[in-house]
Amino acid sequence: MNMNRALRTAAVGTAAAIALVAGAVSPAVAAGTPAASPAPRTLAAIQAAGAKQTSQRTVSLTTAISKVTANTQLSSTDRSTILATLNGDLAGMSTVASAIAADTSVTQASADFKSIFTTYRVYAVALPQAHLAAAADGLEASAIPKLTAAEQKLAAALAGKFATKSTPALQADLADMTTQIATAQTSLSGLAANALAATPEAYDANHAVLTPVRQSLATATAAVKQARADAKTVLAALK
Repeated sequence: MNMNRALRTAAVGTAAAIALVAGAVSPAVAAGTPAASPAPRTLAAIQAAGAKQTSQRTVSLTTAISKVTANTQLSSTDRSTILATLNGDLAGMSTVASAIAADTSVTQASADFKSIFTTYRVYAVALPQAHLAAAADGLEASAIPKLTAAEQKLAAALAGKFATKSTPALQADLADMTTQIATAQTSLSGLAANALAATPEAYDANHAVLTPVRQSLATATAAVKQARADAKTVLAALK
């Protein structure tokens, strides 16, 4: 039946979005993400460390740029903003790497090395905000519309063809599904824009600058999961 198809489609879309969100709401961008470290004490050591740190970030940024470019659920505005940041940081890593390699004093090399972690904030800001915005756009573009379509079909079924199977409990489940979808939509409102508004300077002033965004995304994700569970409960009762 069409209702089954709608719910299956919603389930697939929701699962995909939730998988993306799982990475976005975790504290780290990915396992093994290199953390900031103090500059070594000799020029040669600083240059070696600088080459390693900029190379790691170059790989991460290049990978992210490829994924963002291929992500069809990102809004065109968000994709443009994300790519501008990622490409800017990618160019920055090249500039810093060249500067450190050309430095002739420990003082200058140390300053350039420090800028890897303070000027660009690749792992603290650029990549996390890209993940957060992509996750939010994914829920808004796919999971929520599909769940909304499923909710409408379930409501019509309970009011029509399957009216004899309607119970207060099923109506409560359907009402909760509607509420959960609304909660997700409210939590996602402005989320991507707020994520992409974060800057290295804002992070330096407040390391928790992206925490409210993560919390809103977590709320939206939980609501989407519950809406999906409500839909499955209602559909199971109608079979």
